[in-house]
Order: sequence, then structure tokens, then C-alpha cells
Amino acid sequence: MSGLPLVTSQAFESLEAEWAALHARVPRATPFLHPAWHAVWLRHFGGESAPVFLSIRGAEGLIGVGALDAEREMARELGDHNVRDYAGPLALPGEEAAVAAGTLEWLREALTPAATFWGLPANAPMTAAIEQAAAPGWTVERRHEAVCPGVDLDGDFEAYVAGLSKRDRHELRRKMRNLEAAGQAGFDSADTPDGIAAKLDRFFELMRISRGDKDEFLTPAMEAFFRDLAATFSALGMLRLSTLTLDGAEIAMTLAFEDEATVYLYNSGYDPAFAHLAAGLVSKAWAIRDACERGKRRFDFLRGEEEYKRRLGGVEREVVTLVLRSA
Repeated sequence: MSGLPLVTSQAFESLEAEWAALHARVPRATPFLHPAWHAVWLRHFGGESAPVFLSIRGAEGLIGVGALDAEREMARELGDHNVRDYAGPLALPGEEAAVAAGTLEWLREALTPAATFWGLPANAPMTAAIEQAAAPGWTVERRHEAVCPGVDLDGDFEAYVAGLSKRDRHELRRKMRNLEAAGQAGFDSADTPDGIAAKLDRFFELMRISRGDKDEFLTPAMEAFFRDLAATFSALGMLRLSTLTLDGAEIAMTLAFEDEATVYLYNSGYDPAFAHLAAGLVSKAWAIRDACERGKRRFDFLRGEEEYKRRLGGVEREVVTLVLRSA
């Protein structure tokens, strides 16, 4: 087909640096689209996958990257939705149509009869671009996958609180006052590899004791994955581990990815002994206040419909899966 970009399957190592540079040029690119994410995931869980990394190039150079698990009968986004909240091809703004068309043409030439693109924000340009590119030659099924609630910030925590519903605003202020009245409350963050590594044991402990399903989720393999993620992304300046303290005791912690504009709350834990002080909820409110003070424009709670996200003002954004089959 004329007019399509040049699409090539490349070894990860040969594409990694250029991919990272492209990621830095895409304002809305989440940490889950960074090559480091795939490097960590493959080290821990990629043993049975068949990874293919596509470079999509236009006249000016690299305009997009796709990461696929390319089995003969079905290609799908590389990774696991249980640990990766967003997925999809990475594209320069304005190049989504070319990246989608080039990716689907590569699948046709590889004689791949079906493809699954998961982790796509429903209203993202890339989602629409894949649907449009698939119109000739593919059937497309759009499936609801998850919701990722989040709240937009304007740099002022009090303005954020004022924007909550009357009930939620009253309850949040009451809970924050109760904690502060119970002793000397504090909030601090680690954002370096050494600083985060020093606190991870306590973070895992709080995860395990805060909820039974988190204890089951945090297997030794998953803990090793988390440690690798923390070391890798803190070295990139894209990860923060924050601690809520009361009289020096570490009572709740949040682990978040971040970029220039957005904080992505990846996981958290709290000590149930402080449940009467709503330590888990308050730790997230302090994390939002910290994000406001550092000039972040959005706080993304990532996947899940937990009630606390609504109470903290989270507005749902749908994430979808597109299943394509050759017509």
C-alpha cells in the first residue's frame, strides 16, 4: 500500500534508546509505554511470550513503536493487565493514523489473522486510529475492559477539596483533622533508588496486612517484579514512594509512577491498627496534596472501582479492548 510508513521488526536492544527518546516527545505517554516497562516485565514474566517490537518510521524518523506478543494465530499487546494499567502502540501526536495503519499492514504481511489491542483509553486518538485503520479488511469488536478513575488538578489543594461533593468534602476534612489530632502527623517521599529500596520492605508489609487479596497477589515473583520496577523507574525519575507517619510510625504508604504532569497511583498499603483514623484514605489525600504542591495537573488512580476513588473525586475513564479479525 502506498503512503504507509516503514514498519520493521527490531531487536529490543537496537530500538530501546530511540524508543525512550520518542516516549519523551509524547506528552500523554504513560510510564507503561516506556521501553523500561517491557524490559522489566520480560525479565520476570516474559518467558512464555513471543515478543515482537515494531518500529514505525516516517520521513522524519521514528514516529511510533508497537510491542506485541505475536503468536501465529493471534497477536496481542505485550504484557499483563494485572500489572500494566494502560497499553497500546506509542505514537507521536498527529501520527496515530499512520502508526495504526502501519501496524495493521505488518500484521497482514505476517499473515496474522487476529489481533488484540488491550489497555486503550476509550477516547484516545490511538483507539480511534486503530478502529479506522481496520475498517478495510478487518472486523473490529470493542469491549469494555476497565475504568481508571482520576481527578484533574489546578495546583491548589484547597481548590481540589472544594471541588468534591459536599459530603465527600466534609468527610475528607474531618478525617484529615482526626489524624492530625491523634499525634504528630507527617508525610515524606523517597524518589531515588536507594531511598525507595530502604522502604520497600515496610511497603510490602503494609500491602500484605491491609487487604487479603493484596497478600495473595504479592507472591515472591511479584515482589521481585515490584523491586525491579522501583529500581528501574526511580533511576529514570519516574517513581515515588510516599509515607504517612504518625508520631514517627509508618502507618500508610503509596507507590506511584509519575511524569511531568501526572501522578499514577500504582499501589498502596496501610496498617489496619490505624483504620479508625482512615489511614489509607488520608495517605492518598496527602499524596494528592503533594502532587498539587509539585505542580502536577492530574492524579490518576489507575484501574479499579474502589469506593475511595469516588470519595476522592475520581471521575471514571473507560479503558477498552479492540479485537480485530481478518475479514
